[in-house]
Amino acid sequence: MRRLIPVLSIALAALVAGCGTTSSGDSAATTPNATPSKLDPVATIQQAMNRSFSGTVTMDASVKAGSKALTLNGKMDPAAKALQVTGEAPEPMEARLIGDTAYIKMDSGDGGKPWKKLDLTKLKPGSSLRQSFDLKTQTGIVGGIVSAEETGGGRYTGTADLNKAATAAGTDGGMREGLESSAKLAKEPTAIPFEATVDAEGRLTALSYTIATKSLGDLVTDMRMSGFGETVTVTAPPAKDTEAAAEEMYKYF
Repeated sequence: MRRLIPVLSIALAALVAGCGTTSSGDSAATTPNATPSKLDPVATIQQAMNRSFSGTVTMDASVKAGSKALTLNGKMDPAAKALQVTGEAPEPMEARLIGDTAYIKMDSGDGGKPWKKLDLTKLKPGSSLRQSFDLKTQTGIVGGIVSAEETGGGRYTGTADLNKAATAAGTDGGMREGLESSAKLAKEPTAIPFEATVDAEGRLTALSYTIATKSLGDLVTDMRMSGFGETVTVTAPPAKDTEAAAEEMYKYF
């Protein structure tokens, strides 16, 4: 069980790392109704991220680090604070969020029930799992974009600064700490190449970026967003298959 917990936290963080709003200082965050075509490319992408996660959305994500990879599919409703994620990380995993209650499916190896129920309010302020489920405070690498150009058909390329992204992320939920850690691992933290796609409605539909690290090889992240505005329903697992997480589990999150 101890081996699965860190993997799950990282996987969930990878899925929602780009969700939510940019910092309050961004022009994209203060002009949500502006026409995307009238904005510069950086502001267009930042505002497009806001638009994508202003309502319900489905995301497919993959993260590769050297020979290891994880894939995830998630559907989320930020307003209702509801999220459901399935994937391979590399073991099969599933997690659900309903309000401040998280359900994580895992093989404990001790004959316990497959679903563990956690109270997010009991997690530490800098918890990686709290970060993963905190959809409203995520900014990710988009908050650190320093240059971008449109290449046609709503596609953009550019670079982002992980240090700038960390500053834009704020201090809640551990996102700043995560970005700072990534910056320390990166060979060139101020020049992370990315590609993005914005649709005709001004929503971000794709985002990919590569962090060349000092010792782990390339960390490649790819996200695809769709299903905007579609109904998202997340239900709790059957009670017979669920048990409250042991107090010691909170130490690992």
